[in-house]
Amino acid sequence: MIIGRIKSRTMRDLLKVLWGNVTAQGLGFVTIVLISRDLGPSQYGIFSLLLTIFTISVQISDFGISTSYVKYTSEHLAERREIFTTVLLAKLLLAVFVVIFLSVASDRISDFFFESDRYGGLISLVSATVVFHSIFAAAVAHYQAIQNFRAYSMLKIVHNAMKLVAIVAISSVFSNDLHLDYFLIAYSYAVVLLLVLLLYKNFGYIGGFSPKHLLHIYKLGFWIFLSSIATMIIMRLDIIMLQKMSNSAEVGYYSVALNLAMIFPLITASLVTTLLPKMDSFLKQHDIRTYVFRILSKAKYVVGVLIVLEISSFFLIELIFGSGYRGSVAVFQILLVAFIFGVIVNPISLVMLSIEKAHLLTLLNWIQLPLNYVGNLILIPLLQAEGAAISTVILRIFGGAYIIIYLLKVRDNVK
Repeated sequence: MIIGRIKSRTMRDLLKVLWGNVTAQGLGFVTIVLISRDLGPSQYGIFSLLLTIFTISVQISDFGISTSYVKYTSEHLAERREIFTTVLLAKLLLAVFVVIFLSVASDRISDFFFESDRYGGLISLVSATVVFHSIFAAAVAHYQAIQNFRAYSMLKIVHNAMKLVAIVAISSVFSNDLHLDYFLIAYSYAVVLLLVLLLYKNFGYIGGFSPKHLLHIYKLGFWIFLSSIATMIIMRLDIIMLQKMSNSAEVGYYSVALNLAMIFPLITASLVTTLLPKMDSFLKQHDIRTYVFRILSKAKYVVGVLIVLEISSFFLIELIFGSGYRGSVAVFQILLVAFIFGVIVNPISLVMLSIEKAHLLTLLNWIQLPLNYVGNLILIPLLQAEGAAISTVILRIFGGAYIIIYLLKVRDNVK
């Protein structure tokens, strides 16, 4: 294989992860295209908001552990089985509490967002899978930590393939009025079968429980959790506020544009996945400024891709999603600017974890959250989905500029 001929291990790992992410996200993207074409802008907007509620719930159950687990385990590989078991049990306990809360509050959540309890039962039904998604996240993080990027990629590919097959089956067998509910159920429950197979094959991997490891991982994970929750809410706040201040069709337009723009987070995720376990060793040999400028030097290639996508945006959306989503074109063009900035900034922000400044990322994200709310409050009534996208762009540039300037002022790597 071509990857095997590359001498740099980091580059080989990056290509493995990128290949896995491209394949997995490609399957996921095809699934979203099928769903959005099937449902239409208004119902797809409802589906997107329900999926947002579920995604935030899964993020809460993770508590930032997946990221801190990767960093901690990569530094304590000899104890990886004990660490994995400890984290798995802790995540399960937290996930159960999240499930209980969602089940109790499902009708109220539905009434708040949709002014009806129509979706309360559906929210309660899919909430049970938060437990399974929590276990799955632990398994994926473990393979990343031990740098088994082939297994890491295959898990994500198989998961998305199962969702795609389920969506195709539902579209073919069931009547249209059932599609929205069944699509969400398929999206959330697809992981269950994969987990059964995974745990059956690796059940003997379970080790002992260690409070010491748990405290270390949660100490770092706490700040990551607060930061990731703020980031998650910022990313989904546009959808939530559009539903409350506009209508489901605008949510549909925004969601389609957001999914199409996810090509850039795909690149970012590949970089972050590969670089995170290697960051400490890199900074022992190079200073922070060298790392920052090395990332910035690659920005010109990403800008070239941005220009091509901006020019072809109308044709892309019409070709992929159909003429019913022409309202997504302007939103997509605006969001591209935000995501292009993320491709550059997110790998740079990894340094903040290595120099133990994760709390600054958390503070930055929580400062951006009310700013995003105010921006949406002003711009959504004026420009609808385009206004929400503009608010996102402004925040991404503000946050990214702060991180780069801060790191360029750091004179050494002392923690």
